[in-house]
Amino acid sequence: MKSLKVLCAIGMATLLFSCAYQEDTAAFFIENQLNEDLVILNVQGESTFDTNIEQGVTLDLTTSESYERYILRLTQLEITKFECIFSNYQGVIENGKLYLDDLLLGDFNPDAASHTVDDPALLSRISELFIERTSLDFYFVGESDTDHTLNVNINVEMKGTFVH
Repeated sequence: MKSLKVLCAIGMATLLFSCAYQEDTAAFFIENQLNEDLVILNVQGESTFDTNIEQGVTLDLTTSESYERYILRLTQLEITKFECIFSNYQGVIENGKLYLDDLLLGDFNPDAASHTVDDPALLSRISELFIERTSLDFYFVGESDTDHTLNVNINVEMKGTFVH
């Protein structure tokens, strides 16, 4: 009986010392979509006419109310879709390129209605950049010596993992 008491005491002591305090954590996921419009417009009659085109818009995760509320808890982000939809194209734009910060997303094809980023490595890098900075700059660059107009709708779909 004495050995049973000693064994129980050792077991209780081991249990007490082996249980370290661990904070309860929970992960939750929020799907989000960013939509921004970029209008590229230049008319030769204007005094600011330039043959080099560089227009940009900021894509910010915190434009979504749920992401803004939990942004400090964001631990992982998966970009599931990154698409640029072109409309109202008039004039001639040559050597058009699409950038997100310093990342080349692709070339502007005047005959295409949209450009979709399909490369998993590029989508992963975009996710990493959003985690680092929460906002990135989208740029359209090109050249034109004519009047030109182009609307670009940027659509980004993502799934964020937040830890609480």
